[in-house]
Amino acid sequence: MNNIRICFVILHYKTADDTIKCIESIRQLDKQVHIVVVDNASGNGSIEKVEERFKETKEIYYVKNKENLGFASGNNAGYGYARDVLKDNMIAVLNNDIIIDDKDFITKVEEIYSKDGFYVAGPDIESSVDQGHQSPMNIGEGTKKSLTKAILRYRILYILSKLGIYDMLRKIRGKGNDIGKKHTIRYKEKQINAVLHGAFVIFSPDFVKKEKISFRKGTFLYLEENILYRYCMSHNYKMVYTPELHVLHKEDSSTSSMFNSDRKKREFVFKNMIKSLKVYRKYV
Repeated sequence: MNNIRICFVILHYKTADDTIKCIESIRQLDKQVHIVVVDNASGNGSIEKVEERFKETKEIYYVKNKENLGFASGNNAGYGYARDVLKDNMIAVLNNDIIIDDKDFITKVEEIYSKDGFYVAGPDIESSVDQGHQSPMNIGEGTKKSLTKAILRYRILYILSKLGIYDMLRKIRGKGNDIGKKHTIRYKEKQINAVLHGAFVIFSPDFVKKEKISFRKGTFLYLEENILYRYCMSHNYKMVYTPELHVLHKEDSSTSSMFNSDRKKREFVFKNMIKSLKVYRKYV
């Protein structure tokens, strides 16, 4: 296990306090590691606040994107820096609103890798908002036909929202938000080749050696986990979900900071779901 060099890649956007808490939780772990903070063109002074807070900490590195590249490409920038510049060979990619609450986390990751030989692994991700468990996820739409129907559905929802009809229809139907979250009920048991929630994904030396990027290109936000799953299955890359690993997730703090209205956030979701579904369809 001595040849494993671990790096945590944190995708930062606008919310400095979350990133600071995330870094502090990593620095409390049982072994010293590299930390790469990727700023996705926040432009609000938040990354400078993080740098000031940890200006005396040598193991933290910063990658500053000139524009907001979204989830996949933003994380890929940090993954590439960890892989190609720092020469780390186990890379954990995580949202900035994650808190690692187990000091033995790194030792456990190494033990699980030694035992299971995974390419990609994911922990039990517990929401600090409602205590729901977010991983493993459902595989999702399974055919090109069903994905094409889903694309059409989101196009209709987007148009209805733009026309100001969406909220009126929701009132008439008396139903909740179409884009609400669902929590898994399968989090208590270890699972092989499961869809892992993208808020925290661990790429092993087996993956890092072969792959120059972590997530597939073409999306801005949404469905990256499903696309990664399809890619890994097509390459016989073993994926492991394990409740032996546990983290807390604040949920959507960076995304929420982008919008000042529910309508704008909703339309952002619809538009990017269409984009992501088109990419996902290529891997089915």
